This record gives sequence, C-alpha cells and structure tokens, in this order.
Amino acid sequence: MTVIEEHRMKMNKILSCILIEWRKLIKSKLSIITACTICFVPFIVGIFAAMMKYPESFKNLGLISAKMEMIRITDWSSYLMSLSQVISIGGLLIFGFTTSWVFGREYSDKTMIDLLVIPIKRGTIVLSKFIVIALWSYFISIIALILGLLAGKLIGLSGWNSITVFKGIFTFAYCTTLTILLSTPVGFFACLGRGYLSPLAFIIFTVLFSQLGSALNLGEYIPWSIPSLASGITGKVIFNLGGIISLFVVSISGFILTIAWWRYADYN
Repeated sequence: MTVIEEHRMKMNKILSCILIEWRKLIKSKLSIITACTICFVPFIVGIFAAMMKYPESFKNLGLISAKMEMIRITDWSSYLMSLSQVISIGGLLIFGFTTSWVFGREYSDKTMIDLLVIPIKRGTIVLSKFIVIALWSYFISIIALILGLLAGKLIGLSGWNSITVFKGIFTFAYCTTLTILLSTPVGFFACLGRGYLSPLAFIIFTVLFSQLGSALNLGEYIPWSIPSLASGITGKVIFNLGGIISLFVVSISGFILTIAWWRYADYN
C-alpha cells in the first residue's frame, strides 16, 4: 500500500465518522433545541435596539427603565458589537451543551462499548465528534447572524456601510471561533463523568467564573472571558496575546485529554 493510498483510507474513515456523527446530531432533538435557542441571540439584541430606536413607544408601555437606557444600541456598529457580545457568552452555554450531548450520549445510551470495538482509531472518532460540534456551532451561529442582520434592517438602524458591516461580521466570526474552541474541555468532562451532569456543571462554572473575572478586571487572564472581551463588552475591544495563548492552551489540552481518555480509560 502506497503512502497516498494509506492517506486516502485515513481520510475516508474520518469523513465516514463525521457523516455518522452529523446524522446522529441532526436527527436528535438537540439540533432543534440549539437552533431555537440560538435565535434568542438576535431576538434579545433586537429588542434592546428597538427600545433605543423608539424609546417613547416603549416608555409608554413601561418597558424602559433608567438602567436600560444605559444600554446604547443606536447604530449598526453598536448593534453588531452587541451580537458578538451575546454570542460570546451564550455560546459558552449553547456550544458547551452541544458538546456535552455529543460525548455524553455515548454513555447514557450505552453505545460507548460499541464504538470502541469498531476498526477505527479512537482518536479519529474523537476528532470527528469535535469537527461536527464545530460545524454545527458555526451553522447555528450563521443563522443567528442572518436573523440579526434582518432584524437590524427591520428596526431601521443608522450607520449601515460596507466597512462597518464587514468589521461587525468579522468580530462576530472571531468571537464565535474563540468560543467554539473552548468546547473541548467540556468533551473531556463528559467522558470523565460518563454522562451529562459533569460537563453541564463545568459549563455553568466557566460562565460564572468568566463573569466574576470580568467584574474584577481579571478577564484578560481567564480563557473563558477572552471571547467577550474581544467583542468589546467592556466598551472597547481588548486583544491580549497572553489571553489568546491561554485560550488555545485550554482548547488543545481539552482535545488531548479527551483523546487520551478514549485511548486509555478503563471502560469495563
């Protein structure tokens, strides 16, 4: 067997695993739940934008308080920035929940042993699962972005131009990518806890930890705070090289630990 043929066989196995995992995800209720949940991102931001655009109408309904007036979503720049901020925080929950299901279901449905006996490397199975998680996370994020753009147009926000929109979409994609990368440790905790409880507890902890760190001005040192800081949640976009490196370290560590668990853990 030549090197090219061997490489082709490996790629075919990876693609087969990806298709299998994709079908499992699409046919599950999780796909509907996460797709519907992600729609809250443009809905929440759109509501606030509409309140700022038509304050008198909402004041008459008693829906605007003094605190809410502090939220300034007055144009496309601030609107797109707000979309990035919400996806950075909400993505930790939604993408993390997807990851916990993809890995945790193998234990809850008792299909883990069946996966381990098929003639495919365990690392290949883990890789295919993370690829499917990333693809699905990007897919539902694109849905949120498209709905957000449509909502912004319907509201009639000012300041639409190609530079502003491109910058906003780029920031959204950048923050989404960083948030997706933080899903790998969730996969490890799903394997470690052999189910859903441990990863869900870990997700809640990371969200609370990131918010606490941001409140104490320590967010740039906490990997789970990096996406929201990059979205400009503090009023300005913060790019900290050390924070980005720590995020990648956490992501790679989660990936390696998950593969190691699949390879060496005792499943008896």
